[in-house]
Amino acid sequence: MLLYQEIRQYLTSLIAEQPELKKLPSERVLQDKFNSTRITIREALSKLEAEGMIYRQNRKGWFICPPRLKWDPVKKVNFYQLAKEQNFKASTHLVDILVEQTNDELTEQFALEKAAPTFKITRTRSLDERPVMVEEIHCLKDQFEGLERKELEGSVTSIFEQDYGVQVQHESSTLYVTATPEDKAELLNLSSGSPCLMIIRRRYDANNKLV
Repeated sequence: MLLYQEIRQYLTSLIAEQPELKKLPSERVLQDKFNSTRITIREALSKLEAEGMIYRQNRKGWFICPPRLKWDPVKKVNFYQLAKEQNFKASTHLVDILVEQTNDELTEQFALEKAAPTFKITRTRSLDERPVMVEEIHCLKDQFEGLERKELEGSVTSIFEQDYGVQVQHESSTLYVTATPEDKAELLNLSSGSPCLMIIRRRYDANNKLV
């Protein structure tokens, strides 16, 4: 058995035998225990991370993954209701709202003749105070004037409906397994490049116009 496999086996047993355990011993402690290099320790930890058993928070160490939220990412769901049904406490934090010009892709998606100003809303969504998702919401500024003054830590879809009379009738989703970009990793307390799921969701009104 290779050393990284021995370390992985030790950590797997540690997690199984101590269900109350929330954080793993530090990398330095593991290096001393196994008389190993940091590279070998990281190899063992990376294997467990890829298996979904542990996760890393920058400058804080390695933690045991809590129970997972059961969620079909291509179905429209109420994040708060879904979390409550599975005994999680959900929360949303507004990171910022910016005004940007549409790039070529968004100009085409919104069926515009030329670039136009959009709102870009960035939020984090958390379960039991652990951030698990970064949301970027793009919408046309001319359609939602004053949006920056709304309460954006709740349902943005409800704001569209109640304050602007814009109702989402259907949506489409595209999923990718990818690496977490640096700016998103920082918001999620992860290492840049950690595996993640990216979902691009397009929501349309009754006239099949992108909202």
